[in-house]
Amino acid sequence: MLNEQGATVLGHLSHILLYLPNPPNLSNGDDAVSIIQANGNHWRKILSIYAKLVVKEGRWQDYRDGDLLREQAISFHDTLIAPNTGEYCVHWVAGKASWERLGISLTGFTALDAEERAWYKGNILLTPYPDYRQFPNRLIEEIRVWLAHPDRAVG
Repeated sequence: MLNEQGATVLGHLSHILLYLPNPPNLSNGDDAVSIIQANGNHWRKILSIYAKLVVKEGRWQDYRDGDLLREQAISFHDTLIAPNTGEYCVHWVAGKASWERLGISLTGFTALDAEERAWYKGNILLTPYPDYRQFPNRLIEEIRVWLAHPDRAVG
């Protein structure tokens, strides 16, 4: 679970890197199905929202259970890290605990949605913690549009 830079990362560093405060229990393995089995509904919600945000085609449930952590990653490190590919990377920082741990404030960020639940600046996206109550499908769709065109807001 360490990348080349020594950061604690789950999955494959790619173009959307999710930052969360606490890693899951990996006693059953490090694929999505095993993580959900070992950690329950909390991690099912996190991985489901992540899959809904990034799936390109097909059912998000199939993507979550199959390719999500082969194509995307979750970091539990205290600094933003670069993907191994050197390609453009969106740093998705989820939840105020993660914002604070990474030393990020809303200064200079622009609201992505009308309800001001998500914020962006450059390639950094700040959102609520990925829980269904804080992260409704409408916000997921707004962020999907932004991820397709990160140079402009949708709100």
